[in-house]
Amino acid sequence: MIIPNAKQIKAKSRMLRKLSCVAGLMAALVLIQNQSANLMRRELSSYQTCDITTISLPTQPIIPIFAASYPGSGAQMAHYLYEALTGLEAGDEWLHRGDTYDHVTIKTHFPARTHEIEGHRLMQRVILLLRNPLHSIPSYHNYIYEKDHHLPDHSVQAPVEAWLEWRDEHFDEEIQSWKNHLLHWMSEFEMKNRLVVSYERLVSDKMGPVESTRIANFLGRTKGVEVVPPSHVPCVWDKVVNYKRVEVDEEGNEIDEDDERKLAESELTRFRLLYDEHGKQLSGNNKLKKKAVVRRRVKWVSHEHPDHPEHSKREGHKKYKFTKRQLDMIRSTLNMLRGKFLGEYTLVVILSGYIEQIDEELKEAK
Repeated sequence: MIIPNAKQIKAKSRMLRKLSCVAGLMAALVLIQNQSANLMRRELSSYQTCDITTISLPTQPIIPIFAASYPGSGAQMAHYLYEALTGLEAGDEWLHRGDTYDHVTIKTHFPARTHEIEGHRLMQRVILLLRNPLHSIPSYHNYIYEKDHHLPDHSVQAPVEAWLEWRDEHFDEEIQSWKNHLLHWMSEFEMKNRLVVSYERLVSDKMGPVESTRIANFLGRTKGVEVVPPSHVPCVWDKVVNYKRVEVDEEGNEIDEDDERKLAESELTRFRLLYDEHGKQLSGNNKLKKKAVVRRRVKWVSHEHPDHPEHSKREGHKKYKFTKRQLDMIRSTLNMLRGKFLGEYTLVVILSGYIEQIDEELKEAK
């Protein structure tokens, strides 16, 4: 029998310790993999089972938040998201006031467009939705083209000839408007009272749920507003981005256009409730004669469904071009804004991403 010496015993002990460490690492890796798999299964399960609540009135007066964006920046999609995250109606600057205290947000394009929300004096916070002017300006032109030709929204894409004529006539004005819009909302409110989000992140599979969680947290700070649980946010995001807007009757049943028209033809009397700055209901509320109100909700649409946004009914060129001078002007504007707000981390990241896209376009323009 060979008796190992002290040196051999020491070497064997080191080897056993290494084997023990390797075994521990392997066990940890297996645990992490199992946890990741379980998390993925929970996420998939959530995506499959969550439901979007039909919007309703708040249980107490709430102060709405400005939902600000330059035209063509995805405001309508964000509008649906705010509703889905809270179960409360989001308003529009042309249809609703800020002092009726019954909307979670009110959409506005001010000052890019001159109409201001009426009764907005007590509105104290803003969600600023940005989109690269490389895409928001052409998107806004498509909207104008459809309106000028009495076409439904998102039904056609403007011919290149129409885009080029409008672009060269209005570009300088619109890039200035885009800049002034951002400057206004960044300067109007303190950092704690504003949230900056981007359209590009909202529609991203990777960042969309993250942006939606930030939005939910911000909306949830409003007194009287309850948002969906954090675990439901990715599901809600998925079903809003992949959306089809539908109308529902008072019982929540989907209705078609003929049913909606019949409901609208039947008039009803309703009261518009007004509140003072402390949330107390004012006397002498206005009795209004209005058309029947049809409630709305978001219906999830799969990527394969013809109603999915990917299967846009707009025809024609999907990418509009700018001249090199115009691209240089966009880049200069974005760079100036980035330098002005270096302390605003989220905004700097967003603008830096836009500048990278412009640089790619400039390479092609050379």
